[in-house]
Parts: sequence; C-alpha cells; structure tokens
Amino acid sequence: MHIVLCAAVAVTLWTPLSASAAVALDPTIKVGLFYGSSALPGANLLNDVGSGYRLGFYDSNRTFQQLASTSETAISVVKTQNVYYGKVGNWSGYYDTITSSIAVGCWHIRLPGSYSSYDQAYAAASAYSGGFAAWIDGVWQARVGAYLDKTSAQTAQTALGLSDTTLVGTSSYGVSVVKTGTSQILLQFDSTTGNYCLGIKPGVNDSVKTETIFRGCTYYGGFQYQRVSGGNLTVSNVIGLEDYVQGVIVREMSSSWPLEALKAQAVCARTFAYRSYSASKHKSQGFDICNSTCCQVYYGMDAVTASSSKAVTETYGEYAWYNGSLIEAVYSSHDGGATESAVNVWGNNVAYLIGKADPYEASVASKISNYNWTVTYTAQELTDLLNSKGYVNSGIVDFRVTKTSPTGNAIEITFTDSSGKTWSKIRDACRTFLNLRSINYTVSSSGGSGTGGSYVVNGDGSLSTLDGAYAINGSGQTAQLGSEVYVIDGSGAVSQAQPSGGSSSGTGNLVFTITGSGWGHNVGMSQWGAYAMAQQGYTYKDILTFYYTGIEVRKP
Repeated sequence: MHIVLCAAVAVTLWTPLSASAAVALDPTIKVGLFYGSSALPGANLLNDVGSGYRLGFYDSNRTFQQLASTSETAISVVKTQNVYYGKVGNWSGYYDTITSSIAVGCWHIRLPGSYSSYDQAYAAASAYSGGFAAWIDGVWQARVGAYLDKTSAQTAQTALGLSDTTLVGTSSYGVSVVKTGTSQILLQFDSTTGNYCLGIKPGVNDSVKTETIFRGCTYYGGFQYQRVSGGNLTVSNVIGLEDYVQGVIVREMSSSWPLEALKAQAVCARTFAYRSYSASKHKSQGFDICNSTCCQVYYGMDAVTASSSKAVTETYGEYAWYNGSLIEAVYSSHDGGATESAVNVWGNNVAYLIGKADPYEASVASKISNYNWTVTYTAQELTDLLNSKGYVNSGIVDFRVTKTSPTGNAIEITFTDSSGKTWSKIRDACRTFLNLRSINYTVSSSGGSGTGGSYVVNGDGSLSTLDGAYAINGSGQTAQLGSEVYVIDGSGAVSQAQPSGGSSSGTGNLVFTITGSGWGHNVGMSQWGAYAMAQQGYTYKDILTFYYTGIEVRKP
C-alpha cells in the first residue's frame, strides 16, 4: 500500500475547480510512467491482448492521428542518438547507451524527394537494405540505415552509388520505432518544434481492448513518447480515467478489502486525478498526473480483480464535491485515532479538510502493521541532524512538542541547545523533519546531562535543563516545571528561564523517545478507517462524508 502524498501536493491544493458542468465523464488522461531522472533511452512494448500497433500522434484534443501501422508483436521506441540493445543492469532486452553488438545509430542517408504518405515513402526506402519511412514535421521522407558515426554513413552512401542522397540526423525531439532486438527502424518521427510527440496505440483497430506489457507491467490504452529538453524518453500511458482508477485503487488499497472501502477509494482516486488533469499539474513534463506517491501510485492493470473492478464500475463517474467544485481528495494510510485539519499540516484553511476524532480505526488496529510505533533519538543524534540541515548548534539538550492541535496531533516541535538557542518546526515538518510516520505522537526524555541529574540555578538565572526540575512554593509544596518557566532577578526583572551554557558533550546519555501511531499526513480519509467503517456496515458515501466535512458524492 502506498499512501503518503509528497509535499509538492500542498502547492497545488485548495484551488477551486470549475463548476460541475465543466467536469467530464471518463476523459482521456496522460499518466507519466518514466520521466525526469527515470526517463529512458529506449522503451519496449509487447502485445499481450491484441496484436500489432498503430503509430502516430495524439492531437490537442487527445484524438489519435494514425500515420502508419505495424504487425510486429514486440517494438521499441528509442531516442535518435546512438543506442544499443542488450543487458542493462538487472534487466535484459532493453535499449540503452551501454554498447553492444546491436546498435541503432543516429546517422542516416536520405533519399531524394519527399512523399505524401507513409506507403509512398516506405516503398522508396524499402528498395534498399535498412530503408525506412520518416515523418519530419509533417513531411514524409525515405531514409536508409542507422549509422553510429558520419564516416560509416559516408561509406554506406558511396556504396549506394546515388550522388543526390544526403546525410541527415534528427532534431533533439526525434525518436525512432524499431523492431525489438534489432537495429531495424520501422518509423522515424521528428517534430522539430516539439509541437507533436510520437503516440502508439496497440492493436490494429479498436475492436479489441488491448493489454500491452511495458517494463514488466500490463497497461490498457496507448502510449506517448516525448523528449523533454532533448533528453531521454518521457513515457506516458494515454488512458481513460475509469481504467486508470482501476489501476490506482489496487495499489493504494488491497483488492481483498471490503467493497465499500474500495468504492470510497475509487471516488477519491477519480476526484484527485481529475483535478490534476484539469490543472495540468505536470504539463511541463508532458503529462497530467504521475504514477508515484507524489500523485497516486499506478503500475497498470496487473493487480486488478473482479472486486476492485466492481468498485470502479459501481461508482462510475462519481466525484466528491464541495460547494459545486471538486475537492482535493487527499488521504493517508491511518490516522492513529484522529485526522488533522489542512491548516495545521499545509498552512491552508480548507472547509472540508477538518480534523476530527476517528472512532473507527481502533477496531482494526490489530490488523495494521506498526500501528503504534516508537522512534528514539539521542541528544547527539539530534545535534548532528540539526547541524547537517544548517542549524548550527552547541549541542541539543531539549526536544519537545510545544504545540498540539485540538485533535492532539503535534503541530509544533522545538529543539533547544546548551546555549539556550531554539529552533521550531511547524505543521507537517513535525513529521518530515525527523522522518516520522505521522504527527500523532508524544515525546519523553530519559538519561541526564552527565551531572547526576541535579539542576542548579546559576547566577544568570538559567537552568542546565528543565527536564526533571521542580519548583517549591512558600508553603513547601512542590510541582514539576513545565516547558515555560520564568525567573525574577534581584532587581525584580522577569525573564524566561533558559538552559545554561555548555558543550554538546554535556548531553551525556540523554535520549528522547517519540511514541506515536498512524502513518501519513493525517489529512482527509484514513484508508484503514475506511476499511473499519466498511466492516461495520457503512457505505462508501458514509465513509467519504465522515472524513471530508460537508461534501457530496455524485456525478457531474
């Protein structure tokens, strides 16, 4: 189960979407599969259900425009730089820049003239070994060969005996479709302005709902290939929203869970995805939504079951709404007994993301791995951590939760060093700064400063630490000191007591123990809470309206 949305989500939250009339049923979306640092030199496709491929591009309306087709079962798309077929790391059968005996080079011989169709260009090119048709900015060319360097291309050009041929390459946007395992180019595609990207639709027509294997996962729909900034291939799955939701809910929730929980997850996944699609969240990268926890986890259709498919079918087209706009349907694995308001996690007040006690999760706590958890930090480890993050300190002597939300979650933590200097972290940083599982926790300390545990008021009115210190009033009654203590000096001036000076070595065996429950940011739906509610007979709409205040669930 993957459930934690990355911090980047908060940047796009809380922007109202258009009124319901603008929201479509089952639009075509683009899901980024490999992108950024994971972009690929080459990407293989293998027919699983259906046969052959249509080659072309998706226009501005996401309608596929076919340019050519192939009956090959296994094809690959490669960038138009020198790439090689062979073993890559633990994977075999991929195209990469690691050299091997099977190469697809970036130099080609262009035959004279231009053509009005793929068939004409291919007919001219096929007269020569290694010939192929190339679509260059809407114009068809006939090209021959794929050579690694200009010298090899010139040698081949001379051997052809055609004086009017030219040596060519492509722009940094160019890609080639090849027969997997060979250097044979089936089609070259280059939109030199970057206005179009190669698209592939598996199957020779739409009579069969195709299933295609890509990098070990099976996908519905088509694929798009884009060389962002002229680099490796950004690969996207072009798919209907409803099919996408089927792939998401089985990665974000177990398909064996109760149907009503799966239906709640389906509505969340659909709503979250549509907002990303409408907002063009990843437009600069060439797609609408990514396949990681920064958006929603998606690895195609392999894990889909009859139950999970039923959850999507029975909620077809249903979204979660607040005041006529789609909500930001964030969710996390489990809240530890209470959800949290968005303002206390990401700093924005959101009317439907209000923290509340969760009475349901506890009934299934025994089923949840690490529902209750403990993390310990020594004073030295905190000292080193803060120093590594740029908070230069003289040795941490105190760490505590200094503010909690109405639902009891930590929304401010404070570190204090031996010189009395403090650093505070607020909202979701209470979780992320220390790499904790949630913000539902308390902090306790044990050990001492190496001085036997005595606490002495120094001449400057400071204490070595407030932990374990007690005050005695005039009648002899004692009480343990809290986090804020004030002293009065001889002149009557009042000031807050601060830890006394010293070095980091003075922290001795001081250990801070963080005891918590829950996993995730705690905002919105608890997935395990949905499981518990479904087990208790609640419907998916009951679940959603409990975790998202004041919403409704319906079609546009």
